[in-house]
Amino acid sequence: MKITACTLILKDDFNNILVLKKKVKKGEIGKWSLVNQKLRGKESFEKCVNKACNKILKTIVFDLEEFKEYEINEEEGLKVLIGNLKGRFVLDKSYDEAKWINIKEIDEYEFEDIDKTILADFAAR
Repeated sequence: MKITACTLILKDDFNNILVLKKKVKKGEIGKWSLVNQKLRGKESFEKCVNKACNKILKTIVFDLEEFKEYEINEEEGLKVLIGNLKGRFVLDKSYDEAKWINIKEIDEYEFEDIDKTILADFAAR
């Protein structure tokens, strides 16, 4: 399995998680997600998630730590990192909404399957 993407669990000082909702076309249902980014070339995981934070949230992430790896399919996988957001952020215009939620509230939101699995593992740690 080759790691082809990174996902970032952003938490605040109170252990709330930042979740994002991308803009969708009329009639489509918007799902919540974590910060995701495809790896490019020989880019490091840290550089990958920092680039995603800069692009999506116009901010930087602190205290990065590796969490887990997940299989997307037989050939591809993704690496999950955890980081802290210490300042304000400005959401990219391709997203509708960003929200801090308590880890106990994840069942109240509609997530992509992989993000749901990641959050369940994060809550259980």
